Amino acid sequence: ALIFLGAIAAYGLWDDISNTVMPRQTSYADTGQTVVPRHADGHYYLRAVVNETPVDFVIDTGATDMVLTRRDAEAIGLDPDTLIYSGRAMTANGMVETAAVRLDSVSLGSVTDTNLPAVVNGGEMSQSLLGMNYLQRWGSIEISGGELTLTR
Repeated sequence: ALIFLGAIAAYGLWDDISNTVMPRQTSYADTGQTVVPRHADGHYYLRAVVNETPVDFVIDTGATDMVLTRRDAEAIGLDPDTLIYSGRAMTANGMVETAAVRLDSVSLGSVTDTNLPAVVNGGEMSQSLLGMNYLQRWGSIEISGGELTLTR
């Protein structure tokens, strides 16, 4: 009976178990499609190349802008201390100041966009956000079967 219950539990939790043991990776097709697996915490994470520098993002459909942490902004060649933080954004942690910037390039797989608007968060933030002003550049955004698929 315990073996039977164990088998049922393993079957029911197989997706969670397999994602923990062997996490799936983001895949890029030459056809302009990017497939991002759901992480164990329920979010979708990907690495984009911004101004020729890899930057890790969490996909945030609730964010209007592409938002860079101060650390990521510095990594791509911006100096966060010289930016003008004239914008404001409401976050889960309250109001933060933001600085508008333009990114030379953002690449996901074979797809590259140039001269993109973004903001640098003046406050503390653990990870950069890939918001709707970037996601809307894709022809299709689909979430199904534990994957987020971006298609051009």
